[in-house]
Amino acid sequence: MNILIVNTLYAPFKVGGAEVSVQLLAEALVSKGDRVRVVCLHDEKTRKQTELNGVEVVYLPLKNLYWPFNNVQKGKIKKILWHLIDNFNPMMGKIFEQELDDFKPDIVHTNNISGFSVAIWDAVKNKNIKLVHTARDYYLLHHNCTLFQSGKNMDVKSTKIKLASIIKKSKSKNVDRFVGISKYISALHRDNGFAQNAVHQHIYNPIKNISIDNEPSTVIRVGFIGRLTEDKGFSAFCDKAQEMTIPNEIEFFAAGRLASSIEGDHLKAKAERAGVHLLGFVPVESFLATVDMIYLPTMWNEPFGRVVAETASAGKHVFTSYAGGVAEVAEYYENVYELNEFTLEKLRTLKNHHVEALDVNPFDVGQLAADYKEVYKN
Repeated sequence: MNILIVNTLYAPFKVGGAEVSVQLLAEALVSKGDRVRVVCLHDEKTRKQTELNGVEVVYLPLKNLYWPFNNVQKGKIKKILWHLIDNFNPMMGKIFEQELDDFKPDIVHTNNISGFSVAIWDAVKNKNIKLVHTARDYYLLHHNCTLFQSGKNMDVKSTKIKLASIIKKSKSKNVDRFVGISKYISALHRDNGFAQNAVHQHIYNPIKNISIDNEPSTVIRVGFIGRLTEDKGFSAFCDKAQEMTIPNEIEFFAAGRLASSIEGDHLKAKAERAGVHLLGFVPVESFLATVDMIYLPTMWNEPFGRVVAETASAGKHVFTSYAGGVAEVAEYYENVYELNEFTLEKLRTLKNHHVEALDVNPFDVGQLAADYKEVYKN
């Protein structure tokens, strides 16, 4: 089967968990004998094609006002214009149509499409090709992709959201199968009128089991890993560090990047005042070897909760908000706890409590790739 997968970014470029999930899926499909081509975007002016671990990868230039994934601040007017164009970008639809002619796919599977816009769905349907879409964030509902703004989650029933999503909702009628990476995000789109002609279902994200060699310590080491932003809960993590740090008994560590923005500067200063050890970007295996507990007070409704799944499967005790799809992930692990259980007494109890590894990875990439194969066939 010729499978064309679309995602805004692809290796070696990475912003979040979507790039990891799409790469794992693409490589698993290749291992099952399919021909897979990933079409993504890059910040260069010309098309580039290469091969990575058996996957054909095409990098296309973005036809919009600027490249938004370089952590450089843009002016407010320019950002508004960028998103207006991205509501339906016929220039991206045109160059994507050429990729369809070149590869001649049996199926097109779109994922994150910010930058491409829903114009590529028209291109797919104009050629009568079956279309599968996986919702990995909230891009179809709102251009910020998180539904988190001004310190709170946005109301999907509000007039603001309805207006922001009107074109995308209309074009989602092109989708034949609509997949969410959790029951939560699948139901959210279905119940709000997206992809009305599609069969809706959920397929969880794949994760790799992480093997680590724990570094012993008499100190209880509490960690945060991911984007160091307010929506991810880093501000609340700093508050907890301020409240609970005890020299030589409890210390707080954070791995990840701060944004080059006013928010990023504010959070850096807050972390330093709270005594948080800022480690910058470090490999997840290295970080997990140096902490005992993970504290993730996520503010937004995580569509899935990759960090929760990865850190729990690595044998760490994880305290997190059960918002969005995280509650579904937590069902598979006895070492995931709600935030209200994060107490000094609990930490002292769990410090030397060994977590038994699961016999089977509930988010095994091979099984999830097989699930997608069934979607493609049907």
